[in-house]
Amino acid sequence: MTETTLFDASYEHRKKPLLTQTLKRLGPIYSKSELNALRIDGMSREGLAQRSGRGFVNRDILETVLGNLLECVAPGSHNAPHLEHQKRELSEAIEEVADQLYAMVAQSFLAVTDETHLDAALETVFSLLWELPRFKSRALWNRFASLKDPAVWDAYLLHNGISREKLAAIDFRAQIDIAIQERTFEPYQDFLGTLNLASVLDYQLQLVGSTYPGWRVLFYHDVAHALTRSDAPEESPNIQRVPVPLLPRAISELGGRYYQADLHPETQIGDANFLEHPHRGVTTGQTGIIGSGCVIYPCTLGGLSVKVKQRHPVIGDFVEIGTDTSLLGPVQIAEHSTVGTNTEIYGFVETAPRCRISSSVVIGTIRGASEAPGKIYIGEGVRIGDGTVIENTSEMDLIIPDRSQIPARSHVANDGFGFPRYVV
Repeated sequence: MTETTLFDASYEHRKKPLLTQTLKRLGPIYSKSELNALRIDGMSREGLAQRSGRGFVNRDILETVLGNLLECVAPGSHNAPHLEHQKRELSEAIEEVADQLYAMVAQSFLAVTDETHLDAALETVFSLLWELPRFKSRALWNRFASLKDPAVWDAYLLHNGISREKLAAIDFRAQIDIAIQERTFEPYQDFLGTLNLASVLDYQLQLVGSTYPGWRVLFYHDVAHALTRSDAPEESPNIQRVPVPLLPRAISELGGRYYQADLHPETQIGDANFLEHPHRGVTTGQTGIIGSGCVIYPCTLGGLSVKVKQRHPVIGDFVEIGTDTSLLGPVQIAEHSTVGTNTEIYGFVETAPRCRISSSVVIGTIRGASEAPGKIYIGEGVRIGDGTVIENTSEMDLIIPDRSQIPARSHVANDGFGFPRYVV
């Protein structure tokens, strides 16, 4: 395929039925106000056909396309293009985005001299567009989850008559988690109503949408992750897709460049998550899994093994991970648990639900006399105090019983029978 035939008659013929099906699906997800706010920046076909380097898509084009996709899930949040470039009708907007995506996907295959998948490139593009309703919902819930940040009660709201002392006595996070679990804003809205604060939600969502970076980088990840998949999207009309080379990693790299959040495109991430201060650095790995409803401060969710296997952490739902924390290897943190600031957990470590691991804690499995140390199991509801060290060098698993309370600055090892021993 040459530059001049990137958008040939065959492409237009194959695109038409896919576009018709996709528009029928997408039309109902936009309100009239969203359609009025939608701004899609157009590009010339000649510009889209231009390659850079060894044939891969131009990075400037990639930035434009990601901005347009962001507009598709949160109209009015990103673009303000010149009027002559603006696509006013939804059909024009989605067709423009489809052309832009196709240029990137097709050229990604060409860059690795793989023309066998060019026929699948167009369906791969429409597989991604078919998922826009899901992406739109995920982006909204990620914005809503950001309301867990107490800073959304900013100087503007405080100046308009809301007492800081009154706010300090209210647990807003619990109400937000209830809304996330029930998948409706109503519990939080009703709660605000009982405080005569019903108008606050719209302002806070606008504040997050306009200024918070976490939900944006999570959307970039949604796009990159979708381009790594080969399964058909739900309810799709026989649309097939194939994993795209290069492009998912390029999207991930741009997210890192903009927001210092290095989310590997193959990491599985739920929604309704709040990335707090991602500019300080958030790293996830290829085989990592993150649930829904989490609060994640700058941290490293990395690997230890160089083997192609599950080598990154698995994080459950409603987990909070503190600043400068490192979880390394196949660590598993169960739902409703907290990992405190500056804590390091590595190796074969698994917690049960509702654990509270405090700050500056070190927990790990160590290769000592045994080349294959046992795991560390931390039971349900365990409380681990600041500065504690828990290590297992034994072949036997070390089990911390349910609801144990380990005092601050303790040193815990395996007694040789799988039970905790406090080292003096």
